[in-house]
Amino acid sequence: MLELSSEGKSVDELCQLEKTINNKVNAGGSGTDISYWEGLLVHLKVYVAKTRLKELHQKMLKLKLAKIREEQMKEVGKVVPQAHGRATSSVKRALSEDDEEDLERKVQRKVDLDELESPELDDEQKEMRWKQLSREQLESATLELYERGGYSPTYQSMKDTMPGIEILDEDADMKDMLQRRQENKKQPAGTTKLEAEMLAIARKGMESDEATFSVEQPLEAQSHLWSDKYRPRKPTYLNRVQTGFDWNKYNQTHYDMDNPPPKIVQGYKFNIFYPDLLDPTNTPSFTVTPCDDPDFAVLRFKAGPPYEDIAFKCVNREWEVSHKHGYKCQFQNGVFQLWFVFKRYRYRR
Repeated sequence: MLELSSEGKSVDELCQLEKTINNKVNAGGSGTDISYWEGLLVHLKVYVAKTRLKELHQKMLKLKLAKIREEQMKEVGKVVPQAHGRATSSVKRALSEDDEEDLERKVQRKVDLDELESPELDDEQKEMRWKQLSREQLESATLELYERGGYSPTYQSMKDTMPGIEILDEDADMKDMLQRRQENKKQPAGTTKLEAEMLAIARKGMESDEATFSVEQPLEAQSHLWSDKYRPRKPTYLNRVQTGFDWNKYNQTHYDMDNPPPKIVQGYKFNIFYPDLLDPTNTPSFTVTPCDDPDFAVLRFKAGPPYEDIAFKCVNREWEVSHKHGYKCQFQNGVFQLWFVFKRYRYRR
C-alpha cells in the first residue's frame, strides 16, 4: 500500500508520484480500488501546490536576505559595490551563522504597512507584495490593520446609555443562560428538521388502503450503561397498516361489492427513525415473539444508544418475504424500513 506524505518531498518527486498513481488508475485491473486512488490523487495535487508555494517563498526569502546582507556590508565599508552575484557570495562568507539567523528573524518580523498599501501602487502590485509575506508577517500585518481600524467597541459611561436599554450583569446573564440551557435539555426535543425530512420520506406512496399504525407494546424497564451521558429516548416512527377484503369462497357466497365483508389486516409498513445513532454502522434489528393471545405477536425493534427498544403488537400470520410481493428490510439515511404483507392461502377441494 502506497503511503502519501508531503514531508521532505520536492515538487519533482511529488509529480513523479502523481504520474505513478495516474498510471495505476488508468491501468485498472482486478483488486484495484479506483475510488481510493482517485481520492489520493486529489490530495496529492494539493500537496504539489503547497510545495510549489513553499519553494517559491524560500527563493524570495533568500533574495531578500541577500539584499539586506549586501546593504549591511556596504554600510560598514566591508564590501565594494560589484555585480549582484559576486556580492551575494562574499556576503555569505563574511556573515556568521548567528548573523544570518538574526537577519532571517528580522525579515520575518519587519512589516511596513505603509509600504504595502502605498497609494502609488496599483492593485496587482499590492497583491504581489502581500503574497510575498510569510505566515508570521501576514499575522503581524493583519493584527496591525485591525488595531488601526478600531473595530473593537470601547466601553462607555453608563450615564450615556439611551433610556429604555437594560444593562445586564455579565456573570448574572451567563448564569441565567446556563440555567435555561439545562432546563431545555430535560425537556423532550420536538421534531427536528432531519426527522421532518424522514417523515416526508416515509409518507411517500401512501395508498388508500393504508392507515397510520401507532399502537406500541409496553416493554419492561430498560437500564443502559450510556444513559448517564446520553439521554435515552424512544425513536420517532411512522407506521402503516394495510387492510383489505379477502374474497374467499365463503365471502364470495355471502357478500358482494354493495355489502362487502369486514376488512382484515393484510400487511404492515414500519418506518423507524434513528438520525442520532452513536454507532451509525450498527444496523437496527427486529425480533418477533409470541404474546398471550395466539392471534397476535410482538414485533420488537432494537438499534442501540441513545435509542430505547420499541415494540408493536401485530397480527400473527406468516409473511411473504419475496421482494416481488413488496417485502423490504433496509436501513438507509437514518431510516429503518420493514415492509411486508401476509401470505394468502387458497383452499381447493
